[in-house]
Formats: sequence, C-alpha cells, structure tokens
Amino acid sequence: MKIPTSLIEIAEKVGNDITLVQGPGGNISYKKNNIMYIKASGTKMSDAKKKNIFVKTDLLKIITAIESNDPDPIKNSWSGDGLMKPSIETSMHAIMPHTYVLHVHCVNTLSWIVQKNFQKRIGIHLKDIKWIAIPYKKPGVCLSNALKVPLRESNANVIFLSNHGIIAGSNSANDVFSIIKNISQKLFLGELEKKIIDFSKIDKYLFNKKYKLPEYEYVHQIAFSYKYSQMATKGIIFPDQIVFLENGIRYINNYDEFIKICNLEDNKLPILIIKNVGVLVPKCLKEVSEDILLGLFMTILRIPQNNSISYLNNSDIKDIINWDMEKHRQMMNK
Repeated sequence: MKIPTSLIEIAEKVGNDITLVQGPGGNISYKKNNIMYIKASGTKMSDAKKKNIFVKTDLLKIITAIESNDPDPIKNSWSGDGLMKPSIETSMHAIMPHTYVLHVHCVNTLSWIVQKNFQKRIGIHLKDIKWIAIPYKKPGVCLSNALKVPLRESNANVIFLSNHGIIAGSNSANDVFSIIKNISQKLFLGELEKKIIDFSKIDKYLFNKKYKLPEYEYVHQIAFSYKYSQMATKGIIFPDQIVFLENGIRYINNYDEFIKICNLEDNKLPILIIKNVGVLVPKCLKEVSEDILLGLFMTILRIPQNNSISYLNNSDIKDIINWDMEKHRQMMNK
C-alpha cells in the first residue's frame, strides 16, 4: 500500500503553519486494509515532501493490543530502522475510526484548553461540530485509554485534549484539514496589542555572550504585560514546554538581575523575559526550542487576561521528563 499523495500534501501544509504545529509537534495518519501510516516520532510535518516521515504500522495488531489493555500497544507493530519509530500518539490515532486523523497543537485552540473550566464556555463557538473534551492525560497509551469510552459513546470527530491540543478525524485528507482550520478560526478572539520593540534597550544585555535575541521577534511582546509574563513563568501549560524548554522561563526587572543569572552554567540558563524591554534566549537554544517558545507565547497572548490557567502538576511533569519516548524526540531534534 502506497502512502497517498493527499497525506503528504496535507502534512506539509499543516507543518508550514506555525499556528497549528511547532517543531516536531502534532501528527497525522492514514488507515486502509488494517494498515496505518503515521508520522514518525520526532519528525516534522513540514518535511513531508522532502523525505519520508511516515512509519507503516499493523493497525489490527495495535487495536487488538489496546482492547487487551496491553501497556505498550504499539510494541512490535512496525518494521524499519531504529531511528524511525511511530508517533507517541499512535494508539490514539488507531482508536479513531476515521481514515485520516490529524492532531495539532493549534495556538488558538490551546489558548482555550489551558484555561480552567473551558468546556463550559467553548461550546458557543462550536455549533454544528461534534466535539468532546477530556482532562489532561499523559500522551500515548494513557491518553488513548482515557479516550476509548467517551469516543465510542459520543461518536465525535473532534476531541479537545486539555493542556495538549486538538484531534480531528475524517475520511478525506482535505476535510480533516478544513475541520482543524475552521475551529482554529472560530476560537481566535484576539491577542495582546503589539508594541514596537526598542532594540537599543536590549543592546547592553547582548554584550554578555551567553544570551542572544530570539529567532522570532513576536516573542518580545510578552515582556510588556506583567500579567502575561506571570502566566508564562508560573508553570507548565503543555507537554512540549517540558521537553524543549527544559530550563524554564524567568522574569527579571533589570540588568543587575540579568548578570546574576549569567553566572549559571550554560546548560542551566533559562529563557528571560525582561520587564518592558524584551526577551532573551540562551545562545545554545535549538531551532526546535525557538519554535516551541513562539507557540507558547502565541498561546498565552491569546488568553483573556481575567481567565485562570490550569497548569500541569508535578506528577504530570515528572512523567514527561523521565519518559523514553520524549527522550527519543529530543534526540531526533538535536
């Protein structure tokens, strides 16, 4: 069975839209005749036309394992070289009954689903859409197990995954993309008014060779809102923040505080939000981490300032930090 051209085209289109996925985030799959092609863990959808990013899996074997409550339902379900492993979310894609399944970390959606009790307010924007929402679960088998009953009982084709993302299913690649884009547009209610950045105020910080300007100018905007800066530094709102922004984010008021932080070892340096000045990132920050940072700040700057955030707890964070599957994604994006 060949990989459909439509799968490759939609994967690339999604991957090139940073409002939908950042770095290696998100995944897409295609099913036929008990075979499922799914994006490999750690690969980027934007690379779909440049190289093979898909893994061929035994769908029947995976579903049978899930129904038997196997703790590792994707084990031995694929063949290939050691670097290409099925997405962390393979079991979630498998239990969706649709031919095409698309999972993204859409910033417009995330700006809702990281809020407390978002389920009570989001419905007004989703008329004529069959959707359900579930509480945060560790990605992978924990998430797919939590989805089995709600998915079966609701017959929904759109699922909001709290503090994680959105997943949609359809029997057409173009249709599943349209569903995601339509919801993204419906859930955009605005963002913080953009300020003009005075880079001359940042110059003195750049004399220290441990830090540099971020790749995306947009991320500086957060420095001009104390409320949003606190949202960004108070805790973790989604899993990729743990994996790719591992040293966290700090809010500082002045140059003296900056110098103290620069005394840290290079591999311990946090991202810095400088009050009413801008943002600096460690010189060693990787491209993938720049993408995740942009996605994080785009999400936060779309949240109404008077709404409360639901952060991941310590147990959730430890589960991700010590997980071999996430270590594999980091290794693929060195």
